[in-house]
Amino acid sequence: MQHSVSLTGGQAVVASLRAHHIEVVFGIPGVHNLPIYDALYDEPGIRHVLARHEQGAGYMADGYARIAGRPGVALVITGPGVTNIATPLADAYADSLPLLVIATSLPGETGGRSWGRLHELKDQLGLAQALVGWSHEVQRVAEIPEVIAEALRQMRTSRPRGAFLQIPLDVLEAQETMPLPALEEGQEPAQAPAEESVQAALELLRTARRPVIIAGAGVTAAGANHELLRLAELLQAPVLLGGKSHDVLPNDHPLVITTRGAPSRTLGPLLSRSDLALVVGSKLGMQRTTLPALERSRSGQAETGRLPLPEKLIHIDIDADEIGRRYPASVALVADARLALSALLAGLEERTAGQYEDRREEVAAVRAALGERAQRIYGEVMPWLEALRTALPREGIVVADMTMAGYAAAQTFPVYEPRSFIHASELCSIGTGLPLALGAQLAASQRPVVALCGDGGFLQNVGELATAAQERIPVVTIVFNDASYTAVKNDQLQRFPGRSIATTLEPPDFVTLARAFHVEGQRVEAPEELARLLRARLALPLEEARPLLIEVPLAQR
Repeated sequence: MQHSVSLTGGQAVVASLRAHHIEVVFGIPGVHNLPIYDALYDEPGIRHVLARHEQGAGYMADGYARIAGRPGVALVITGPGVTNIATPLADAYADSLPLLVIATSLPGETGGRSWGRLHELKDQLGLAQALVGWSHEVQRVAEIPEVIAEALRQMRTSRPRGAFLQIPLDVLEAQETMPLPALEEGQEPAQAPAEESVQAALELLRTARRPVIIAGAGVTAAGANHELLRLAELLQAPVLLGGKSHDVLPNDHPLVITTRGAPSRTLGPLLSRSDLALVVGSKLGMQRTTLPALERSRSGQAETGRLPLPEKLIHIDIDADEIGRRYPASVALVADARLALSALLAGLEERTAGQYEDRREEVAAVRAALGERAQRIYGEVMPWLEALRTALPREGIVVADMTMAGYAAAQTFPVYEPRSFIHASELCSIGTGLPLALGAQLAASQRPVVALCGDGGFLQNVGELATAAQERIPVVTIVFNDASYTAVKNDQLQRFPGRSIATTLEPPDFVTLARAFHVEGQRVEAPEELARLLRARLALPLEEARPLLIEVPLAQR
C-alpha cells in the first residue's frame, strides 16, 4: 500500500528520479530550479555533478548514457539553460540516446507576447520539441511522477531520441498530497519480430552464399553484441562497423572491418561480391564525411558517399521509419535487435554453416587497404594512437572528439569491448570530448577513460576541467596541438587554394592552463613518452587517481 505524502514540485522530481534508480544527475543551479536542488540536499542516493556550462552538463549526461546504457539526466533553468543544452539534445536525437533534460519554465501563458520576464523565451517548449523525440510540460505537482515515468518509458521501449520535461516555477514551489513514488521494478518486454518477417529473412539467409553484415550502434543499445558475433561466424559474413558502432564487436576478430565514412572505392569490391546484406541497428546513412579532403586533394577523386549494397537486403531496426529510407529492404524486421538476431540464429540449422564462403582473406585485404588509406590521411597522429593502445587495457574507454586524432581513432584504433568507444560523429559537434569523457567515467568508475581532443575544440568546453577537479573524476585528456582547425583548413585550401582564413589558432600553454584548474598537466614530445606516462598514471590505485591533461605538440599547419 502506497502512503500519501505532501511534496513540493521539486521534491516530487527528486523522489521520482530516485524511484527509477537514477543515481547521477548533471546540472547547474539557478534561481529558477532551486526547489529541485533543495530536494537533492536531502537525497543521498543521487549524486549531483556540477557542470560549468549547460552544454557541458548535457554532454556529461550523454557520455554517461552511452557507457552505462541507462538514461543520463540533466537539470537546467529556464531560457539560457535550455538554449545552452540544445546541442546535446540534438546530439541525443541524432545518435538515439536516452538523455532526459528537466527544465524549468515561466508560469502562466504568454500568448506569444514578450513580458520582459527573467529568462523569457518566445516558445521554449517549441524549441525543445524540434530537438527531441518526446516532450511535455506539467501542470500540477501530482502529475510529475507519472510524467517522469512516461519519459523514461518512452526512451526504454522504443528508439530513444532524447526527452524534455519542463516544469513551471509555480509548480515547483507548490505542494500537493500524493502517493509517494514507489521504486520501479522490472521493465516492459522488448519488441519481438513478426514471425512472418523472421521466416522471410531466414529464406534469404539460407539461399545466400556470400552475405555481408552492416552493424550500427543499435546492436549495442539492444545488448545484441554476442548474438551478432555468433551469427556472423555462422554465416562467415564480413561485418562493417562505422565510427559510431566502432565498439560493437572486437576489432581484432577476422571478420570485422572498421571504417569511418564511406570509402566506396575500398569497400566496393567486397560489397559487389556479396549476394545479401544484413543490416542491424543502423540507419545506413553512410554519408560522405568532411574528412577525405586531404585524400581527395592527393588523389583527384571524390568519395561517392553511397555503397553498392546487394539488391537483397534484410534490415533490422527498432524504428520502422528508418527501414527502407536510404536503401530498399527486401525484408524488414521492426524489432529489438537482440530478439531479432536470436530468432534468426534459432532458425538457421547447423548444417547450413558449410554453405557460406570463407571470406576472411577478403576482409584482411580490405583492412590492409583501409589501414594504408588511414596512414596517408592521418600519418602524423598514428604513432600516438599506437602508443595509447599499448598503454590502455583492453577494457579502457576512448572518447574521440571531432579532431584529426579522433577521426583516425574512429577508423583504426582497435577496441574490444562494447561501450568502450564514443565518437559522436553524426551531429559532429566539436569540443564534446572532455564532457563526454567525464560522463563516461562516472558510468564506469573502474575503467580508465581517455579523451582525444584537438587544441581548438578542447577550448570550447575547457571550463569542465573545473568539474573534473572538483568532482575528482580521473579522466585523462590528450590535447593534440597543431595550432589549427586542421580538417576545416584542409578543406578550405582544397576548395579555395592559397586562401586560408580563420582556421589558424594561437593556442594557450595547455599545461599551465590545466594546472590553473588544479588538474595535473604534462607535455610529451614522443609517443614512447606518452605510453610511459599513461602506464604510470593507470597503475595508480583508483582512490589516488586524479584528472590529467597531456599535451601532444604536432607540426603547426
